[in-house]
This record gives sequence, structure tokens and C-alpha cells, in this order.
Amino acid sequence: MKEPLGISILFPLLAVITIVVFAGGLGITFIVLESAVPEAWGVIGLGSALVVGVPTVAALLQMQVEKE
Repeated sequence: MKEPLGISILFPLLAVITIVVFAGGLGITFIVLESAVPEAWGVIGLGSALVVGVPTVAALLQMQVEKE
């Protein structure tokens, strides 16, 4: 079965748009935080929270999925 050309273009385009929106939003968040908090401690705190928090949440969600 042949896929329509529109779907072949739509999915990569949606992937690029999603990444641009996510990365842009994260970049804007870091820029606003950097200008709002004196020195760089706000940015360091948010970055550290993301580095630790995202894998922690993923591990907890994975354990929930494996229980079911």
C-alpha cells in the first residue's frame, strides 16, 4: 500500500516543529531566569533540576509501567 505524499512530509515537519518549540521555550526560560536572578545561580539550579529530575521521573514512570 502506497502512503500519500502528505503524510511523508507531515511527520518530519511535525517533529522539527516540536523540537523547535521545546528548545525555544527552554531557551527563553533560561534567558528570562538569567536576567531575573542575580548572578547565574538560578540557571544553574534549573539546569541541575532538569539533569536530575527528568531521568528520575522517567525511572519512576518506567517502574509504574512495569508493575502493570
